[in-house]
Amino acid sequence: MIAKSYLIIPLFFLLLESILAGKALSDDKLSTVIEGLGSRYGNAKGWSAEYTREAVSKTMAILGAAERHDMATGRLYFKPPHFLRLEQAAPQEELLLTDGQTLWWYLPLKMEAYKYPAKKFGQELRLLSDVLKGLKDAKDKFQITLKANPEINTYHLILKPEPPWQEIDHLELIIHKGDFSIKQVEVYNNIGGLTRFFLTDWKEKALFRRGFFSFSPPPNIKVIDNK
Repeated sequence: MIAKSYLIIPLFFLLLESILAGKALSDDKLSTVIEGLGSRYGNAKGWSAEYTREAVSKTMAILGAAERHDMATGRLYFKPPHFLRLEQAAPQEELLLTDGQTLWWYLPLKMEAYKYPAKKFGQELRLLSDVLKGLKDAKDKFQITLKANPEINTYHLILKPEPPWQEIDHLELIIHKGDFSIKQVEVYNNIGGLTRFFLTDWKEKALFRRGFFSFSPPPNIKVIDNK
């Protein structure tokens, strides 16, 4: 479970014991935001983006997360419907990738590679896929509200899973009003923690080299198979 919590999210997840009190705005404005996301992301053959991941503990969340904790940076790559690759550069090199069947988490410095069936992370991977496809199919899976916020340049969406999920309480997306690019993803879990992703340098990608989302352990690497 410890390995899983570090694994999935990086694909994403942790904060407050109660859901944020999002004030729903007009259905028309919400539809505009979802349509804007779909127009930007929904038809792309692939994406890449720089990310900064910040994990925030329950105590820090209550205090407003004044201090940063467990920071990591890297680049993510996504190809619909379920191909994902996260290349962490700092504080140490790590690689997380899945082809939709198998999920690998590679730790070069420890000379270890963890292997999982992707179905173990089915909800989390579907969540990430929904976000990176511009919430194309999200209306049937989430209660979505547009949160009132003082920022003039962003929209804030709150997504509450329906039916509820065991580990994830809700998700918040912060979206740029100008081009509907996703600037920030915040995933709140049910034990009072938050994982926050800051996303920049979005680039649409049409092609990925063969085997880009697959992994073959290098020689002398210990493989831990979590069937």
